[in-house]
Amino acid sequence: MEERTYVEERSFRKLQRLGGSYIISLPRKWINEVFQKYLDDKEEPLPLVAIDILNDRSLKITPGLTQLEEIQKELILESNPYVVKELVNNILSGETYIVIRSDKLINKSLRNQIAYWVNGLPNTEITEESNQRIVVQNFGFKTIPTEKLIKRLLYLIADMFDDVKHKAFDDLNYNFDQLRKFYFILIMHIRAYLRTGVYVTEDSEFTPLEAMDYRTFCGKVEEIGKILKHLKLSPLVIPFFDEIHQYFTEVMDAYLKRDSKLSYYVWLKKYKLIEKANDLIDTLEYNDRDKIKSMIGIAERCKDMAGLI
Repeated sequence: MEERTYVEERSFRKLQRLGGSYIISLPRKWINEVFQKYLDDKEEPLPLVAIDILNDRSLKITPGLTQLEEIQKELILESNPYVVKELVNNILSGETYIVIRSDKLINKSLRNQIAYWVNGLPNTEITEESNQRIVVQNFGFKTIPTEKLIKRLLYLIADMFDDVKHKAFDDLNYNFDQLRKFYFILIMHIRAYLRTGVYVTEDSEFTPLEAMDYRTFCGKVEEIGKILKHLKLSPLVIPFFDEIHQYFTEVMDAYLKRDSKLSYYVWLKKYKLIEKANDLIDTLEYNDRDKIKSMIGIAERCKDMAGLI
């Protein structure tokens, strides 16, 4: 039977300012019990302690760990019908080593669900698997800067345009899966910041308003990916597709350069594309009309992206 944790003793400490930081003193009883050998030997350097910020904003202090050691988190399948959701939540909250175990065989359907979500998260892998046990390790998606994630989304869309043009459907499907993966992580970055005010990555720096703009901007990118995923070209619509591709490239260039003048230019360009699209629709067959309408949807989202730069 597992030992259950409980509050043995509670004390209160006043938060104190020290320079630009805030400190609290640790309970003497805890120090005496945990670090006795270090207190006896004044020459012995004090060890590190791990300080985890939990998703309820409480702190967990664990003594005697090195920075390379991993804290295990076990999820019990038979007592938790929502294990996949809990698995994802634990990964996103920073757990690095998660053991899923069951007294019974883990069925194939659940295994597939676990594999699907693990494969959908960057730097996360199933490292051990048996009939009643699955080990998932998170190698640190939080180290991916938010800005780098946004650029990654844009480059994936650029690749998807080429995939559609050259009918490279396997590459298209792969890039779309990557797009969803990185979009999901980016949304978690932004949600964590908006909810707590804490940056997920150390090198991220943006205001709440910018965070909302990023979220809307990347939502438009993901919507373009969904359109491209199902777009099949015919010879008659390829020239207009090339114009839409160029339009996206200009929006992407404006974002990467943070060029407000260029973004305004591409924001206006959408209306000319719509006029051209309407002229084409009058001359095309039914199936090709639907393709042009899909491309108009891409142009609409590109315009929205330009307005957020």
